[in-house]
Amino acid sequence: MERMFEPLVLKRITLPHRIIRAATYENMASEDGAVSDKTCALYSDLAEGGVGTIITGFSYFCREGRAAQPFQAGIDSDSNIDAWKRVIEKVKAVNPGVKIFIQIAHTGRQTVSHSTGCRVVGAGPVRCDYFLSKVHALSEKEVMQRIEGFVQAVIRAEKAGFDGVQIHSAHGYLIHQFLSPYTNRRKDAYGKDRTLFLSEIIDRVRKRTEFPVFLKLSASEDRKSGIQLPLMKSYMKRINELSVDAVEISYGTMEFAFNIIRGEHPIDVVLKHNWLFNRWGEMYKHFFRLVIYPWYRKHFINFSEMYNLNNAIEIKSVSEVPVFVTGGIRKKSQIRSIIESKGLDGVTLCRPFIREPDFVNRLRKSDEYISSCTNCNLCTVMSDSKNPLRCYSAGNTRSSSGISAQ
Repeated sequence: MERMFEPLVLKRITLPHRIIRAATYENMASEDGAVSDKTCALYSDLAEGGVGTIITGFSYFCREGRAAQPFQAGIDSDSNIDAWKRVIEKVKAVNPGVKIFIQIAHTGRQTVSHSTGCRVVGAGPVRCDYFLSKVHALSEKEVMQRIEGFVQAVIRAEKAGFDGVQIHSAHGYLIHQFLSPYTNRRKDAYGKDRTLFLSEIIDRVRKRTEFPVFLKLSASEDRKSGIQLPLMKSYMKRINELSVDAVEISYGTMEFAFNIIRGEHPIDVVLKHNWLFNRWGEMYKHFFRLVIYPWYRKHFINFSEMYNLNNAIEIKSVSEVPVFVTGGIRKKSQIRSIIESKGLDGVTLCRPFIREPDFVNRLRKSDEYISSCTNCNLCTVMSDSKNPLRCYSAGNTRSSSGISAQ
């Protein structure tokens, strides 16, 4: 058996193997955050296809922290527990050995009030250049309330029957905003120690439960005054002291979202379906294509294979907890190299599993399998529409619903 298919023994849980489905926004919940039969079918397909560990799309623990999209799943009240419980039971009926983690997030400044019904909050008052919302800087009392919100979400996840949680500390969301010098310019304890918010979340979770906890971290971001690799490596000294079971290394924030995922930029589809742009008239869209988009395009990073690997290796060199890496992993030979040669503990993948839910079974059957994902990113940009997650690439039999991204 190749090492990638061997069980991974962590502090509080053993994963069936080292190929993990990364958190991927589903766009399948009801408007009150309840997961649906579509959610169940999505995860059942993955379980049947050989995935050993599934991390769900990011779920909010309070309405204030939900995303701008209308169909995000929630874990914000006990009423959500039963819906998640039904999904987990059905998925484990398909594959009893599969492990399911829920990703818990608070969007912070990366949302809009007309979606949440609440004011937009953050570590500081710095607006996001994408969402443009006015941001209320959380007081120390309000920070403590959000910490308790994370803790309560973890407790609900355990009651629902999840095998663990991933706390989203990346991609410019609230915890990232406390970690980043660009958004955290506070003068209080949470500014003097930018890891304090994250640390207090984990410490308070551990006072309540020994439930397995993963973290997702952006090793760096696009703003030079934000998180860069040396700073994240210094943060790992504190994270090593926290009682977490693994960290997953990603990149970036939503201000330059294509740098998180990389690949094609289907700008016409964005302008047609994205909630921020689809209200514009053709004149404004033409102006965006002609003037604004070229400026953004200069800041986008081209797709490259395993584009977060070097950062993950650097973080692994100072980490005392297992390290996973995501981003641009498409080949079995790459997975083999990451685990056997580069010394990382596992890989997480997103788009290959959208294209091929049975990706792991295909890897087992072929010694040199390569994902058929083309990085067209239609699946990503269409997550801002009302359509549920799926692959839109031509020739995919799972794209036969007749919904066109064009």
